Amino acid sequence: MSRNFDTIRQMNVGVITKKGYGDFGNLSKNYDKARKGFPIEAIEYIFEKIGKEKPHILDIGCGTGIATEQLFEKGADVIGTDVDAEMIRQAESDNRYHIEYQVAPVEKQPFEDNLFDAVTTFSAFHWFVRKDALEEIRRVLKPSGFFFAINKNEIGDFKKKNKEILRQFIEQEMPDVKKEYDPKKALKDNGFQSVEERVFPFVEYFNLEEAVGYIQTMSVWNLVRDDKRNEVLEKLSEHFRQTMKEGVVERRLEIKVVLGISF
Repeated sequence: MSRNFDTIRQMNVGVITKKGYGDFGNLSKNYDKARKGFPIEAIEYIFEKIGKEKPHILDIGCGTGIATEQLFEKGADVIGTDVDAEMIRQAESDNRYHIEYQVAPVEKQPFEDNLFDAVTTFSAFHWFVRKDALEEIRRVLKPSGFFFAINKNEIGDFKKKNKEILRQFIEQEMPDVKKEYDPKKALKDNGFQSVEERVFPFVEYFNLEEAVGYIQTMSVWNLVRDDKRNEVLEKLSEHFRQTMKEGVVERRLEIKVVLGISF
């Protein structure tokens, strides 16, 4: 099932429209090039908790397959789904591992009951923290299956400084889907047991081109008018030149893995 971009999709964060806040499809090529993967420690933690050598994993909100490939490389039999057909198209365009990707909304996964050892969602759960989504995740999980919500949380000022620049060119209040995001509470409130979290410190490093490219993968970039984008990119480039150290831009993060078990 592909997303119909001629309609407006109502989600828990409000109204999401084509090329608006929450839409990544038109950003998919930059996303695939500029977004970075997750630390191996976080991936190993997931496999340690599952406790199987070759677990069957569903990666929901897989985007262009960056983390999906990491799961495959670690040994998973993995399938990736995303609501956005453009993101899936990009994932399939360089599918070196021949991973199965499907277009599907979170609440309507095209799989039978009790199929997966684990469901993962990397940098995506905040977009669908809803009862129907979590019920669907529990449906496709095996008894005592694991759900992992993995997020990159800023502990530096990388995004803060960039958003200050973007805010000068956006003619509305800056939205923030993570403003009240609480994955532990969501899992506890929706039938998951033994909910816990683990945090891994991490630093991403970008050269100038990559740093500027990363900003163009944020859905808030859709709120910048086309006729203002060159000016924004010039300001961002100047900012990164002034703040980079030894030729690199640092993004300091904590990788938070929240897990729950479905019974």
